[in-house]
Amino acid sequence: METKPYTIRRILQETPDVRSFILEFGDHPFSFTPGQFTVVHLNAECQAPLTISSSPHDQKYFQFTVKRTGNFGTQFYDQAQIGDTVSIGEPMGQLKLQTDTLDPVCFLGSDYCIPAARSFFYYILIRQPQRKMTLFHEVTSLDQVLYDNEFKHFEQNSPLTRVVLLNQPNRPAGWAGGLGRITPVMLRSLYLENPKTKFYAAGEFAEVKFYQQLLQAAEIPKQSTFVERWS
Repeated sequence: METKPYTIRRILQETPDVRSFILEFGDHPFSFTPGQFTVVHLNAECQAPLTISSSPHDQKYFQFTVKRTGNFGTQFYDQAQIGDTVSIGEPMGQLKLQTDTLDPVCFLGSDYCIPAARSFFYYILIRQPQRKMTLFHEVTSLDQVLYDNEFKHFEQNSPLTRVVLLNQPNRPAGWAGGLGRITPVMLRSLYLENPKTKFYAAGEFAEVKFYQQLLQAAEIPKQSTFVERWS
């Protein structure tokens, strides 16, 4: 697979164990559709697919969001520094936002598995502001609410409706959001509101399997669902 070099220009601490890395296109710009990933090479022995978490409208920079987990994630999180150059392949993947329609979008994800949702949102905000987007974000702890300040900034005056659910049995002090998990009723209500809604889900095997079961239980047509399993 052909790769090209890109330089890390900024690093953002998103949560205690998740960082976003902003890279410069430089002499090797590429186009992509929100939701696609690329294979990122930290070195000859360490590479992995990472979903692009920025929007295609940015012509100078693009972004990856990395959790400190697994062999690649831990090494990249610990070792990658501003000014480092990493080799990256061409964008690929089938979890792509349909950009030729204004059909509403619903995205399902857990903890760190919502980089594609960020890419979707910024594309919609800038290119299709009349298009509605709902994000169901399940988190296992309060410090795993990814992109929280960004999304809060836009929630009042944007196409985004965000539902953050804390997957714990008891409500911690200060938590005003929901508890538990996404339910078929939540998804069915969106579908009944607009049967053209498209449903997207991404994440690790267990989470995506759970979301697929939810979508089936909610009687969402298969042609309206798009999923990507990370493992």
